[in-house]
Amino acid sequence: MAKTTLKELAKIEQHVRQFCGPISFIKSLQKAPGNVTNNGSFGLVDTGRKKLLVTCHHVWTGFQEERSRNPDLKICICLDRAFWFTPDKPVWGDENLDIVTFDIDPHLGGCSQRKFYPWHQDTVPVIEKGDVLFFIGFPGYLRRESGGCVTFGRSPFWMKVHSVDGQHVLCDISRLNVKTSPEQFGGISGCPCYLVREYKSIQLAGFATCIFFEQYLHFTLARRLDSGDIIDAMPQVELP
Repeated sequence: MAKTTLKELAKIEQHVRQFCGPISFIKSLQKAPGNVTNNGSFGLVDTGRKKLLVTCHHVWTGFQEERSRNPDLKICICLDRAFWFTPDKPVWGDENLDIVTFDIDPHLGGCSQRKFYPWHQDTVPVIEKGDVLFFIGFPGYLRRESGGCVTFGRSPFWMKVHSVDGQHVLCDISRLNVKTSPEQFGGISGCPCYLVREYKSIQLAGFATCIFFEQYLHFTLARRLDSGDIIDAMPQVELP
């Protein structure tokens, strides 16, 4: 990909920002300090049949484990405003792929600042070594509690694909221009990443899941999501 200008970077970030956000475990919305026990990230996808929230399977199992000790615990997501919900079960999930999806259409209300990435029956692009991925995560170290509020800082990243197989992508975080420790990626689990190629629309590529060997950031390919009624293919989306 040719050198991208700051203006182009800002345009891509603004576009991608619509489809993602922070997800947290919270004991109460009445007060902020000490009520958030953990946080991750999510992506929003519109299959044409359902509007889904996508995050990591280990985020869901972590919530279940914490809730077994604290029955008042709920999941909180931030769209136009923060709201919480307690799903009984996901629409679909795969522990090995570390992906889970929830139908949140009933909870949307007047949401307007966030959008659901539209999926169509288009040709699924092939991710190759050297491709550039862009994503926005909400790492835990940027979470702040002040003035009775909790704020979630976001962190944008550009990474080149180090390796790819039929299910996963690895990116080498040791090769980032800005040195980032593996601990700084805690909380980005579930954030969607996008393939960026010169003269082409950005395309949803996958979802961040974990760090391997303190060097590689692991993504599950979006094409590995359920291919039946849930999610069918990776679409193309034109930049506004």
